[in-house]
Amino acid sequence: MKVKEVMFKEVITVERYVTLRDLLMKFKGFHTFPVVPVVDNGKLIGIVRLQNLIDVFLPYNPEILKMAAFFDEFWEEDIFAAELAPEMGMLVLVEDIMDHEFIAVNENESIEKAYNLMRLHKKDQLPVVDDDGNLVGMVGVFDIIWAVFHQKGIV
Repeated sequence: MKVKEVMFKEVITVERYVTLRDLLMKFKGFHTFPVVPVVDNGKLIGIVRLQNLIDVFLPYNPEILKMAAFFDEFWEEDIFAAELAPEMGMLVLVEDIMDHEFIAVNENESIEKAYNLMRLHKKDQLPVVDDDGNLVGMVGVFDIIWAVFHQKGIV
């Protein structure tokens, strides 16, 4: 079975120049923040994850600190103690916080390959692209599990 047969085709996306405020308002009604594909003229150029939002609270680049020998690996961001200027809502753009490096799966790949990619990269869902790199959907672990149950006659 191909990914395009099980993927969800109606995907909410954002463009790179959307403000942080608009991004947050767009997803305010969700009970969890989804993986949000970032597109430019239909092409997938990045994704925004929950961790990208949490990173906004950091006043510095945590990746640089992780290279220091004294850095505590178990340090966590204290979002309640962080001081954020209200202007950040309009000044920070999706492009500033999105992941530019991401894993996507082609719509013509098998669901087995998609599942293995998710397991390998510890992802619950992946953007789905066509041969030209255009976003055509999202596929999640549940979509694949449901398809397998369906193939086995359970649903």
